[in-house]
Amino acid sequence: MGVRIVTDSSSDLPASLATELGITVVPCNLHFGQETFRDSVDMDADVFYQRLSSESQLPTTSQPSPGAFLKVYRGLSEAGHQVVSIHVSNALSGTVNSALQAKEQLPGATVEVIDSRQVSLSLGLAVTAAARAATSGASFQETLQVARRALEQVRFYALLDTLEYLRRGGRVGKVKGFVGSLLRVRPLITAREGLVESVTSVRSRAAGIQYMVTLAEEAAPIQQLAVMHATTPDEAEELAKRLSPMIPGKSVIRARVGPVIGTHAGPGAIGIAIQSDKSQ
Repeated sequence: MGVRIVTDSSSDLPASLATELGITVVPCNLHFGQETFRDSVDMDADVFYQRLSSESQLPTTSQPSPGAFLKVYRGLSEAGHQVVSIHVSNALSGTVNSALQAKEQLPGATVEVIDSRQVSLSLGLAVTAAARAATSGASFQETLQVARRALEQVRFYALLDTLEYLRRGGRVGKVKGFVGSLLRVRPLITAREGLVESVTSVRSRAAGIQYMVTLAEEAAPIQQLAVMHATTPDEAEELAKRLSPMIPGKSVIRARVGPVIGTHAGPGAIGIAIQSDKSQ
């Protein structure tokens, strides 16, 4: 019997990393009008961002169904595994509720559902920390401790090209600290207390990227570091190279902002996620 980690696709984990660490990623849903796609399964990021930029109607997103979680939990449980299931902030999505409904249908299984109070790769880094513990032979309780500790240490910062996609998706009102949504500024956002909030606004991408580099420097010492982008791979790679000296002997994780997060972040979004030795 071992411990397996489950998360959802809003974690934006690279598929190769999830496979390497034995993480099961349950896809969220993406809706373009009457068409429904499983995030990063039925539609890849390149096709998604092309449609996002060209279509007048913004897509919508929804959490995985309880049935999707039930299938995963049942399969892992029948294979003799205990499950730690870590998901996007319950204040931002109904994913945790779907996972809990599935858990209730398997009273004989050992499943712990955790509300990460995070989103995107800050969730992803906590998931990878738990998965590394599990693959190293940690017990169920030890893996839970690692996951909960990591969730106290992770943070993400994302620079958006515009507030337009948050506004069109009805999310600006749910993001603390936004003012002047019609001004020509680029917002830098983070997650805190389960909600997305504004860190600052900048006039240029260069200023925003430098701000994120400074935030990473202030978070040292760092255990894990990731860079994510929507549509600017070269810019993201350059940022990763700037950050690499902060984690000597380790690699900066490179990731793509997936369709579900990209619906609200928009093309051009770029960000970092950090697991620091310091709690937030």
